[in-house]
Amino acid sequence: MSFKKQLSNRIKSIRKDKNLTAEALAWQSGLSKSALSDIETCRKDTKVITVKKICKGLGISLAEFFSTFDEIDNNE
Repeated sequence: MSFKKQLSNRIKSIRKDKNLTAEALAWQSGLSKSALSDIETCRKDTKVITVKKICKGLGISLAEFFSTFDEIDNNE
């Protein structure tokens, strides 16, 4: 699975586990709803700083967020 897909799946999964709407998470993360939607649907690449903001909105650390990721294929 691509890194981008792992990222989007992880955000959606944690957001749903915490019973947050996309709008609520976007607000808590300081992002627009459309920016979060683009990330969750793999339409847009994202920077680490944006992932950090999303983690803050989810109430988790970057380490916790990335703890379940598969090894990254450098050829993607």
